[in-house]
Amino acid sequence: MAYVRQRGNQLAIVHGFRDPETRKVEQQILFTLYSKGEALEALGRRPGSRAERFQMLLEQRYPHIRFDWASIRRGIEERMDQLPDLYEYQATRLLGRFRQDLCGFARQLVLADPQALISASQLIKEQRFELEYLADLITWRLERCEQESSEWNADNPFYWRFALRGSEVPPEVEEQAAGFYERGEHDRAAAIFGLLVDCFDGYAEGYNYLGLIALDRERLEEAIGHFEKTIEVGRRLFPKRIAKKWYWKETSTRPYMRGLRNLALVLNQAGRYGEALVICERLEHECGDDAVAAAHRASSYLNTGRWQLAADAARRLGGIDPSESLVEAFARFELGDRQEASALFLHGALASPCAARMLLGKKTGRPEGYDAVRDHNRGVGLKRALGGYLSQHGSAARRFFRRLLEHPRVVASLEEKEAVMARRREQRGSDDRDAFLRMQEMEAPEFARSEALRILEGALEPVAPVGPR
Repeated sequence: MAYVRQRGNQLAIVHGFRDPETRKVEQQILFTLYSKGEALEALGRRPGSRAERFQMLLEQRYPHIRFDWASIRRGIEERMDQLPDLYEYQATRLLGRFRQDLCGFARQLVLADPQALISASQLIKEQRFELEYLADLITWRLERCEQESSEWNADNPFYWRFALRGSEVPPEVEEQAAGFYERGEHDRAAAIFGLLVDCFDGYAEGYNYLGLIALDRERLEEAIGHFEKTIEVGRRLFPKRIAKKWYWKETSTRPYMRGLRNLALVLNQAGRYGEALVICERLEHECGDDAVAAAHRASSYLNTGRWQLAADAARRLGGIDPSESLVEAFARFELGDRQEASALFLHGALASPCAARMLLGKKTGRPEGYDAVRDHNRGVGLKRALGGYLSQHGSAARRFFRRLLEHPRVVASLEEKEAVMARRREQRGSDDRDAFLRMQEMEAPEFARSEALRILEGALEPVAPVGPR
């Protein structure tokens, strides 16, 4: 809990905490009051001031610390006479730390002359992406500094808003860094997110992005480390009391949940299936995220030959994500149920044709447009998630499903689905809904089941049965 103590002729609002290594109680200074005028402003006793404004700024800056404002007000009132009447706020609170850090950075950059020292040249090259980002950021800030004062950007004479800026990375900065990742510029994205996590102690989302970059590079152990760090830092961001049903709605819990989700994903890809299933338990029981837990369980069970468990887990998601029908289809095939396996695979293929072809090792073209890219990415994810199964058990199933996709009736259905999707894009914004209705009909499980039954009763001969293992 926060309280007031005197520091020379200043008043500090501090928070006591126990150091995890030394076990000694330490004090963290949350805010310092430098003058009587500032103390009166904090108490709401100056013309036009409100105590609630100071309280709100401090609570937003330190959301995980409890403030007993009645006690804090008493502490300020009892010690106010120790404060000076005036204080030079601009030199200390506004300029002081900024100037100090700016000089430190400038000195390092001035001395690191690549023309004078080869070691300096190596240093600058190693930090190239960070320095280019900072150069762009400086230009960005300078272009926007000529702003007129308004109620939205004004500060008070004590520079409270500047001093109590949030500890989080500004959204536009994260968006810019994320843009490099989404465009596949992984070296640049990794450098910027690495810089941001070093600058902002609680930036859990930065570790999550570093994990995704390592995952895309297939550096699985590195990705595991980043996602574990996401979980560790993300857990510290939690509100003190929150129900599981609010976990995904409360923004402060999302990095923790993303870390768990991605850790389960990469553990599965790394073949550490037991550990992945433990994370699935945490997702379900700690966070109430049973849908994602079921998806990762289905992959782990399929990779380890537990066909019935894989089928049951994937079945929970077929109505939410039709691509999970592809996972259940493999499990049903291994259980010997060819008819149900065919219906499920056709259901998944009609919703995600590219993903289905990728799982069967068939060539796919370059994706064009949002839907095609999303389908392709889903296929990449499923291939990675089911790597253990596809490499050890799935050859008979893939032969069977390849023949299913090559059947003239299925080829015609997939071609029609593609045409329907194109017609739907053309009809957007109009009153014509025939393409939308046909798309819904073709993506329904009943359509796939009917088509599969007709095919199996006709030309498609089943592969020799493979019973439960």
